[in-house]
Amino acid sequence: MEIVAILFMLLAGGGLAVFTMTAYAIAEREKGTPAAGEQRGVPERDRIAASLLTQVVTLGGLSDDEALRVVRRGSGIAAPVTRGIDVGNWAEAYARVATSEQRASLLEIAVQLVASREKAVPLRQYSALLDLSFGLGFQTDALAKLRTQYGFDYVDHAKAGRPKEADRGGAAVPLYERRPATELLTVLGLTGSPSRQELTAAYRKLVAQHHPDRFHNATDAARSEAAARFIEITRAYEELLLSIRD
Repeated sequence: MEIVAILFMLLAGGGLAVFTMTAYAIAEREKGTPAAGEQRGVPERDRIAASLLTQVVTLGGLSDDEALRVVRRGSGIAAPVTRGIDVGNWAEAYARVATSEQRASLLEIAVQLVASREKAVPLRQYSALLDLSFGLGFQTDALAKLRTQYGFDYVDHAKAGRPKEADRGGAAVPLYERRPATELLTVLGLTGSPSRQELTAAYRKLVAQHHPDRFHNATDAARSEAAARFIEITRAYEELLLSIRD
């Protein structure tokens, strides 16, 4: 009888240990992720979209939790979020599981969330929008048109790297000062009448060299120089694309 009792106690103890370990594993897996609206079965597309939007909003200076609240309130997407993602790669993943309408909607939602803060957008955040636009399969003129529609501008807040128009308190400014096409082409290292594809190839080659993420841990001087160049080539590219109809 005593042996039976001992065996029963051992089995009960083992069962309790298994239950405790299982509960702990579940808690660790879900730690830091709000439960509401995040049940299993959330479409993978929504998980990717929420992660992309949160990453873009975070680059505007908000904390992770603040960014998540902004995204859920502004987009209506309540899905688990992966932090610290590569926007370009994740945007390409979203494009593989989304329709053209869903891709266009995601880019516009991202712009709305950025523009709603009513101040000039930091350059790293705008470069993330560019990465999102390219990853979704759009040309930069899609983003430029949305920027015009929602009336926001971008600046590098490091004083030495700010464009001249950003010195007026960082407020909204005219988005374009039309320059001769030959001058814009020179900025991109091009001549003649390049096609849209040739413009894009030249731009992407240059922007990869001066992308803000490459200089995030560099000296202030290096960051400012790269930021000024990034702004110069991006504005030239946007203006040229908006003038092309092919």
